[in-house]
This record gives sequence, structure tokens and C-alpha cells, in this order.
Amino acid sequence: MAVSKRVLVIDDEKRMAGSVCQVLSREGYHAVASHSGREGLERLDEQPFDVVLTDLRMPDLDGIEVLRQIHERHPETLAIVMTAHASTESAIEAIHHAAFDYIPKPFEIEQLLSAVARAFRCLETERLRSDMMSMISHDIKVPLTSIIGYTSLIRDRRRGEWHPRAEGFLDIIASNANKILALIDNYLTTCKIETGRLELVRRPTRVIDLLFEMEAMLAPEAAKRHTRMVIDCPGDLPEILADENLLFRAMSNVANNALQYSPPNAQITLRAQVLPAEEAPLGVRALALVIENPGPGIPPDELPHVFDRYSRLGSSRGIEGTGIGLFVVKTVLEAHGGAVRVESQPGVTTRFTLYLPLKPEKPSA
Repeated sequence: MAVSKRVLVIDDEKRMAGSVCQVLSREGYHAVASHSGREGLERLDEQPFDVVLTDLRMPDLDGIEVLRQIHERHPETLAIVMTAHASTESAIEAIHHAAFDYIPKPFEIEQLLSAVARAFRCLETERLRSDMMSMISHDIKVPLTSIIGYTSLIRDRRRGEWHPRAEGFLDIIASNANKILALIDNYLTTCKIETGRLELVRRPTRVIDLLFEMEAMLAPEAAKRHTRMVIDCPGDLPEILADENLLFRAMSNVANNALQYSPPNAQITLRAQVLPAEEAPLGVRALALVIENPGPGIPPDELPHVFDRYSRLGSSRGIEGTGIGLFVVKTVLEAHGGAVRVESQPGVTTRFTLYLPLKPEKPSA
């Protein structure tokens, strides 16, 4: 579940609802007002909200009934009660109906913001816990089980002989180990992004070296799928100032996606070239890295969401992944002052282009 900072405010006092929305919007929340309990529930059914702020006393549907229906129909949404009719009994009843918090009116702005911030911290903690459990129980457990299984097959301990297919088993073990490493790296990178602790350690980096290193890392998986990875770029590409580890992670995420979505016996092309400022979307001279693969492609209506956090598109059914790989790609590229673009022809090909700024060329004498 992605925490998108969406808040629904339900209050039959229009001035109060509008004021609360204004306060929340200034703090970066996407706040929407509804002026009755029924309207609020209908809006919640139409689109997701992370947190609901609801009045307790409303003429059409009181806050307790709103709480009950939110808990039944949208258990992942946290509800905060705000009321001018505060009493111990009403507070207990609200908590009994799964209210996350309770604010008596009139309240200070700091009190409102504190309650909403606590709700989002709770959602974030729960999401991180859920992500970790999912990653351990499936995304990591499956390749780890494979590693253990093939490790036990490599050598026959009773006969003291190596299995005739031991070399192939080692390739499978390496491929699964890389899957686990990629999952953990993506997860940790996402945690750093969310907490504002993503820091770049820049140094001169040769992208062509990263391409060949990435090709070697993905070779076992490519061989299993009978897929060729072709690197097409000049050997004199200029160095860039980049965080080598993060850039390698971003490039690998895109290349691994290309492998996952390509049909057997496909060819994945990795191209790199220097673009002048007038041809680059960054407005400065840039290095463009293109990763292109044949396959089902991405439907036009899904293209705007490919870089969304935890996005699992309809076209990805049956394909492993946590939905954070491309979110990491976009964030890492933007942290470098770059950008990423995607183009796709459904049923034909998909092309991701990573743009990284280059130092301005020194003027000639």
C-alpha cells in the first residue's frame, strides 16, 4: 500500500471543512472536503484516501456510522474523529469503532497536524512491515530455496563426485543470489528515499564499464531465457560524475525488466550516446542510455504510472517483482539531475531512455 498523503475531510460545516483542507494543503497533503457522511463514503468508494477526518455529529449519517462503514469497507484507511461535543463516552465509542484518534473542537492547528502526522507515520510503519514480510515470505524465499536446492545437487557426497551439470547449477545459484541482492538494494534505497536520507557519493564513472558489468551479472538469467543482450555504444564515451552504485542499481532495474518481459530468443539492445543540449530533455549536453526490448509492451493508459511507487501494472501479471524498481530508477536519475523516459508500442517493443547531464565542454582556444 502506497502512502500518497491523501486526506478526506467530512464535516457538514462547510467553513470548517474548507479551513481544515486549506491547513492540510499548505503542509503538502492532498485534502478533499465532503459535507455529509453519505457524500464522504461515496467519495471514499470512488477513490482511495489514506486518512479520513470526520465530524461526529452530522444530520444525515453520524460519525459513528461513518467510522463503522470505513472500518468495514476500507480497513486500510485510518479515521480521526473531530467533534465539538466531546465527552468521555463519545471518545470511547469512537475508539470502539476503530477511530485512530480523537480531536475535540475547537482545536489548535498544531493539534490537527500532529494527529494527521501520527496517522501517516502509523500507515508508513505498517506498509514497511507489510513490505518486509512480503519480501521475506515470497520474493526472497523463492530464490533462496532454489539456491539451497541447487547447492545440495552440485556434489554427490556419497560418491564424492561433482554433478555433470554443476556449472549450470552455479549459474542458476548466481542468478538467484543477484535477484535477492537486487530486492534488498531496491528496498533499502526506497527506505532512504522516503526518509530523505538518499545521498549521492559522486565520482568519475565510465558508463560503458557499468554496462559490461551489468551484462555479466544478468548473463545467467539471459541464458536461461535464451535472450541476447547486445551493447552498442562508442568506446570513447565521456565519464560522468555519478554515484556508481546507485546508477548501476537504476540501470540494472531497467535491464532486468527488459529480461522479464522479453519473449524467449529475443534480443535486448543497450545503446549509449552523447546528445547536444538542443536534443536532450535536460537542456544541457547529456549522455543518453537506451534499453530496448521486444515484448508485450505497455498499454498507453498505463504509461503515465510506470514510475509510480509500488506500481504493479495489469500487463505485469505473472511476472515477479515488488513494484518499486522503476520508482527507484526515476528517483535516482532525478537525484543526478537527469531524467528517464519510456516509449512503448504494445505487442512490439518498449524503450527506456536514461538521460544524465555531462560537464560543459571546455571552449576551444
